[in-house]
Amino acid sequence: MSAQPASRVPDEAHQPDEPLWCTRCNSDQHLVVDSIQSHYPPAPNTVDVAYECRTCNYSYDQTATVQRVAVVLNRPGGSQGILQFGGQYLHCGEPMRTTSCERRRIQAPLVLKPGSQLRMYEVIINTRILGCPCGFHMEIPD
Repeated sequence: MSAQPASRVPDEAHQPDEPLWCTRCNSDQHLVVDSIQSHYPPAPNTVDVAYECRTCNYSYDQTATVQRVAVVLNRPGGSQGILQFGGQYLHCGEPMRTTSCERRRIQAPLVLKPGSQLRMYEVIINTRILGCPCGFHMEIPD
């Protein structure tokens, strides 16, 4: 007679079964998926997803099945905007491509103590300009 540990359960039983849902407006009708990442440790058919409710302006992070995420992504008439999927950014359903790289200087005044001299601080950051075939562009830190 072979024995199986009591904690051994088929993979399907470990699948997260919670739908993507806004607890504030009690709906999934206004959800927008922002990011999909691989789940760690890897689990079949499972991803980590970040999404927000456009009505409540509230953000969520959860582990979900690919099917649960697809319910929101495949909803007709819903514009998703920009989606980060792993290391890719998608707009209009197309991966965005690097069109150029820039060096940006960000400056801000800072007073450390009342009555002390105003000092200017700056940060220099390298960025990538990403473009979509539709003409949309965005800039991200490199």
